[in-house]
Amino acid sequence: MSVVSGIIAGESSSDAADAQVSASRDATKAQLKMYEEGREDTAPWRKAGVNALSTLVEKINAGPGDYTKSPGYDFRKSEGEKSIERSAAARGGILSGATAKALQRYGQDYATNDYQNFLSNYYQSLTPYQSLAGIGQTTASQNASQGNQVASSIGQNITNAGNAEAAGYINTANAYTGAINSGVNNYMMWKYMNGAGGAGTAAAVGGATSPAYYNAATDAAAGSWLEALA
Repeated sequence: MSVVSGIIAGESSSDAADAQVSASRDATKAQLKMYEEGREDTAPWRKAGVNALSTLVEKINAGPGDYTKSPGYDFRKSEGEKSIERSAAARGGILSGATAKALQRYGQDYATNDYQNFLSNYYQSLTPYQSLAGIGQTTASQNASQGNQVASSIGQNITNAGNAEAAGYINTANAYTGAINSGVNNYMMWKYMNGAGGAGTAAAVGGATSPAYYNAATDAAAGSWLEALA
């Protein structure tokens, strides 16, 4: 029967749309859950990176500190000077001006090298914090990328759900409209067959027991509620 079939088609379209919307919501929940679990799993690396970055900034702001000679500075400098003096004595020029200049130059170069070592040790002390901060930055970037992907997927889920819901409304409306139109047509035919056209009209479509007449009559039962619209 056309009216009943239309109603069934309309309900089916609505149910299908609801199923698609529900599936989109389930997909969104699953994606959010996976993203949140991923952030929780990588939280220790992010936290370590944040702490390391804070310490690194403090150390850089404080600088290398005051240079007060490295441990063993005086001893090593003294041994170097003795070596120069012994070499000069062997040549008979320990009290010469050349020896004095050599000792002065050695002292200056030694101090410069020792200070460079002091700075090198300072920069090396920053390396572990730089590495940890880099790990935290990499982890945060990965989380951000994953967040963008999840947001894009959820946006697509929302779009799909909206499209499915809209299509369900349209299909349901079309099915009901078709059912109403078919029901009105059948009902009007049935009224005509039982009115002025009478038995002659019924006979023209094959008699009161013919399929055409039967379909019109049965649709009339479903279409009785349409009479107010006629």
